[in-house]
Amino acid sequence: MQRIRRVAGIGARATAMVRNRLARSSFAARCNDDPRARTAPVALYLADGPENVYQLRQWDRVAEDLDEPVVVIVSRPDTGRRVLEETTLPVFFAPGSTYLEDLVADGHLEVVLYVNHLPLNFRMLRFAEPVHVHLGHGESDKDSSVSNQNKAYDLVALAGPAATERVATRLRMFDVAAHVREIGRPQLDLDHPGAPDWPDDGTTRVLYAPTWEGDRASMAYGSVASHGVGLVGALLADPRYRVIYRPHPRTGIQSPAYAEADRAVRAMIGAAGPRHLVDEGPYGWQWAFADACITDLSSVAYDWLATTKPMLVTVPAEPRVTLPDSRLLSDVDRITVDDAVRAPALLDAASRPARRAALQALSAHYFGDTAPGASMDRFRALVAEARTLART
Repeated sequence: MQRIRRVAGIGARATAMVRNRLARSSFAARCNDDPRARTAPVALYLADGPENVYQLRQWDRVAEDLDEPVVVIVSRPDTGRRVLEETTLPVFFAPGSTYLEDLVADGHLEVVLYVNHLPLNFRMLRFAEPVHVHLGHGESDKDSSVSNQNKAYDLVALAGPAATERVATRLRMFDVAAHVREIGRPQLDLDHPGAPDWPDDGTTRVLYAPTWEGDRASMAYGSVASHGVGLVGALLADPRYRVIYRPHPRTGIQSPAYAEADRAVRAMIGAAGPRHLVDEGPYGWQWAFADACITDLSSVAYDWLATTKPMLVTVPAEPRVTLPDSRLLSDVDRITVDDAVRAPALLDAASRPARRAALQALSAHYFGDTAPGASMDRFRALVAEARTLART
């Protein structure tokens, strides 16, 4: 079965490659003659396929809220079409270095913001003229959050003291004071559409947002196959709770067991009726709408931590998984496979005042000041600093 899935994946990628090659000229004509794309001083850079547009979604709304015009630079037509569908931002199509050379030569581009650490970022990083700023796509204690690739950027935006400490202690010969700027979580300062029209009926709205299975045992943080059926079943059986199930968009892509468990959880929620929701829409409204969260070791856990509302983080079932040295994992309430069916009781315990106070202290460690507007102000200051550097 896995071999069939791999062959099917190879075929799908080959088909996408052909379609993208055939669409290059028409998509370039559609995008690159747009004056907004060529004159924007700030760019978001995404040299990846449409399956990873979710990384851009962390920042497109934030970028739209800037005072400066922003363009999204993509390297594939299918990615660009998705961006145009989902945002108000113009797109510049750059399938190769010559396109980027033309854009930089225009002289308008001052700042490039990167949402990941892809090797293809170096197509743009080789240009000295713009100021290069790494944003990433979420705060996390995972090993991938501490990368030597940070040294390639002029500035690195981090969420708060925990991330700065992580980078300072693990990266050799990296001048944290010169390159790092703490900006909190500006996404929290925006109004996010997409919430369901549920009445405020006194029930507790629980966001269950597991990550995917990962591409190797050491990164198997996902809980769908191990915890999902048990904990969702327990929550559905308790009338005090309403469930919002939001699986990672890559759930089941590697593991048939994860795909099967995902289908089972969806079926349970569907059978339970409209009091509950399988959420495949935009991300962000859940922070204000839900009252509690159960998630895995992923960026969702840190997003939720910034709200300071009750949460449980799963203990991975895979014994070979690599767990980082993490204050979050030490201080938050955990939920094991055996305890999945006790999810309501564990959420009750996590909602007690002492636990809420502990989460507030933990949030300050990871995100600094999360007062309304504080993070967005810091992000605007970062972009303004980068633009000033570009002009010197």
